[in-house]
Amino acid sequence: MADEDFNIKEILRNSVVKQKINTLKDYYDESLFTLALSLSAAVKKMFFEKSERKFSAEPLLEKKLIIHFLDRMRIDGLEKFNNPAVFSVIHLYASSKDLEKRINPLGVLIVYVEKTYLPELLRHLKYPYVEYDDDDEVKDGCGAICNLIAGSWKREISNLGYIDLEISYFESYINTNINGIEFPKDQTHKYEISFDIDEKKRIVLEMVMGMVPRREITDDEEN
Repeated sequence: MADEDFNIKEILRNSVVKQKINTLKDYYDESLFTLALSLSAAVKKMFFEKSERKFSAEPLLEKKLIIHFLDRMRIDGLEKFNNPAVFSVIHLYASSKDLEKRINPLGVLIVYVEKTYLPELLRHLKYPYVEYDDDDEVKDGCGAICNLIAGSWKREISNLGYIDLEISYFESYINTNINGIEFPKDQTHKYEISFDIDEKKRIVLEMVMGMVPRREITDDEEN
């Protein structure tokens, strides 16, 4: 398949991503929805480039309320699958100074994978084999996938005219993280995106993102 088939701007203009949007209120932030669509498109592009495969259905994108745990966002892999899950978290920052101090995250990306399926997913993406019952290997493997997705998404965000974001190192967990995670405090909703492989839900992403500043567009980019 030609690279132009995965042009993110075209996907955003002619999106066939299935949506569960309950009210017109859900359209209040077009920019945030655009970023969620770009994340979905970036994952599809990455998956094909790495594995030469396609997902068996269009991604399912849902907007949901953020559940708080004290002053942090609650996350739980057991809510995504009927079986044990591994998940990895990456934070995005507007500046290297914020990243260095780990303050004021602009966004957060969480990648969930069913634990027993992770070795197969890594094989699809040309990564070394891991033992699904070795928690350290599984967490590192999921982190590698999360890092790959975050890097691809960061490039697509920049291509859409936003500033170049800084990405944290991943943190991985099995099933749950009882302490919750940092997230942009001005946000009340998250986007959840599910991907099917061989007719079964295999990957779930959660995205929380504040308002990403625009950068100055060059003449070449406009043309």
